[in-house]
Order: sequence, then C-alpha cells, then structure tokens
Amino acid sequence: METVLVTGGAGFIGSNTVKALLQKGYRVLCLDNFADDLYDPKYKEGYVAELSSHENFVLYRADICDFEAVKEIFQKEKISYVIHLAAKANTRKAVGEPHSYVEVNIGGTINILELAKEFNVLNTVIASSSSVYGNSDRMPWKEDDIADRPLSPYGMTKRSDEVLAYTYHHNFKLNITCLRYFNAYGENNRPDLVPYIWGMAILKGGEIEISGDGSRKRDYTYIGDIVDGTIRAMEKPLGFEIINLGNNQPTSLKELVGVFERVTDFEVKVKSRPSHTSSVESTYADITKAKELLGWKPTTSIEEGITKLVNWLRDNRLKEAL
Repeated sequence: METVLVTGGAGFIGSNTVKALLQKGYRVLCLDNFADDLYDPKYKEGYVAELSSHENFVLYRADICDFEAVKEIFQKEKISYVIHLAAKANTRKAVGEPHSYVEVNIGGTINILELAKEFNVLNTVIASSSSVYGNSDRMPWKEDDIADRPLSPYGMTKRSDEVLAYTYHHNFKLNITCLRYFNAYGENNRPDLVPYIWGMAILKGGEIEISGDGSRKRDYTYIGDIVDGTIRAMEKPLGFEIINLGNNQPTSLKELVGVFERVTDFEVKVKSRPSHTSSVESTYADITKAKELLGWKPTTSIEEGITKLVNWLRDNRLKEAL
C-alpha cells in the first residue's frame, strides 16, 4: 500500500482530497497546523474527525514552516507521493500581510521540496493558482502565457513556488506537477469565498454583496473535479509540468446570482460594493493540457455544483448559524 502525504490535509481542498485517496485505497498522512486564520479550527477538527476512524488515515499536527518537525514525519514514514496544499490563501489579506505569505507559501514549499529530494519521493503535486495570471486579457489562459504580473502577493508566492519547483526538477530530477486551481467551491468550502458567503446569506434570508456591476467572471470549478485532477496528477509523474484545472466555463457574478436563485428558489437581495484592488476581472482556464496529459476534464456543471454546496451548507452550517 502506497503512502501519500497531504499537506494542508484538514482544509477545504485537502480534506476532500484525503477522503478521495482513502476511498482509492491509499494510506494517507494528513499534515495540518490547524492555525490558519481563514478557518474556525472546529471546522477542520470536524473534517478530520470524519476520517479518523479509517484504518489508513494518520493525522500529524505540524507546521510546514517547521523543517525539523516535518522531517521527522518523512523519517518515520515511507512516503511515495506528496500533495502539497498547505498555504496561506486569501488574496486580499496577502496585500496587507505579505511577510507571512512569503514565509509560509515560499518558505514552507522549500521545506517540502528539500524533503522530497532527500527522501526520494516518487512524485510531488504542488497547488498553484489562477492568481498567477493577474489581469491578463488573453482568454482563455494557457499555461505558457506570461505570468509575472499577479495582483496580490498571494499570486506572487504561487508563481514563485512554480519556479522553485522547476529548479528542483532541473537539479535533482524530481517529478513535480504544479496545478493552477481555478475558483474551487463545494463541500467543506472555505468560509471566506464567495460561493460560501452568498450561500449562507441567501439561506438565512439576508442580502449579498456583489463586486462592482456584477460583470466580473470566475471559472468556478467544483471540488470533486479539482480532487479528481489532483489525484490524476499524483498518479502520473510527468517530470515537470504546470497544468490548469478549471471548469473552462466562466460565470459572471450576475449569472451566479441567478444560479443561486434557481437552486434555492429564493429571490436574492443584492447590494453593490466597490471592487478590491487585488480582484481580477475574469478567470478562464484553457484545459487542453489537462485533457492531453491527465485525461481530465470537469464533469460537474455550475448548477449541479452549487446544488451540492447549498445542500452541504443546509446540513452542516445553517443550523449553527441561526
């Protein structure tokens, strides 16, 4: 049985990835510090509690910035694969807190790459982001587009991770795939993201805030599709690659309001607010490379995915919020 280390394994994408890996028969090490300010720790604790009874699940409470603590895990375990998801991930907060984002997202990634090298990991998958593209108006975005003008220090750290990863592949022949995730949403959703915020407000009968005139578009990608692409990348060492994982069908904020109205059968109350300087106009993934290299494409429509999110919010968040 092969062992997979998932950093940030108690978070949104991480907990869903851990669950899917266990279902596929892997032994999974979940590494998380439970300290990210985007989450009430009780939510992460709840996610791992659901998994803790599985015989192939192992939880490690550690910080990726603590090199010696993470090294002890590599020394104790025979790790075949690493899925590196741990990061500080709020684009707006990063504008005001650049030092912490550099320390965690770049410094922590160097630690993971050093240990992958030292302990001969077969393949490493690193979570990157559509944020690296900045406000490029060349649509859809392709992996070989220029990605040196991100709008937030968060996007800069993710682009830096990609460049670092290439140097480890070049010098030490590590297999590393960097996945540029596009606007993930779904079960265990981060509470600072628009689909979660809007879903909760609508279910409670409140109003939502819409950025600008609502014309901005996002390539919202359901978490199940993100997880599927991530595991495919893990299972297929490719030397070094950067690959987009997106829905390939951007949805405007106005259109997303309509989706929520159809799914919930509520009339949504909307007010406008100014856009943040770190917000891009649109995100739109070209997924040709993912199809060709991973045999991957998204299978969940925006209405199906938002329905799943709304059902999850009703079952897991709404009662405690009322």
